[in-house]
Amino acid sequence: MRAQPGYAYAFAGAELRAVARNIFLDGNSFRDSANVHKETLVSDIQAGYAVLWNPFKLYLTYTLRSREFRAQNRNDQFLAFSFSFAG
Repeated sequence: MRAQPGYAYAFAGAELRAVARNIFLDGNSFRDSANVHKETLVSDIQAGYAVLWNPFKLYLTYTLRSREFRAQNRNDQFLAFSFSFAG
């Protein structure tokens, strides 16, 4: 049986988080400071593509994140690119 030289696949996933405290949104923990009303439940939906060709790995991932605070105009979205080499 011959070793497979490389392969590719698509992936998708979802995540739901309950946020008890986010210092960036809630402000200082020990005294009054600027803050916003945050959303308690935050979700991510991810989809991407991976190419693995020994010894290289290449990943492209798109993430759509729900609003993290009430005054936020729209959901966040971002694209991540990852490349690795294992010699």
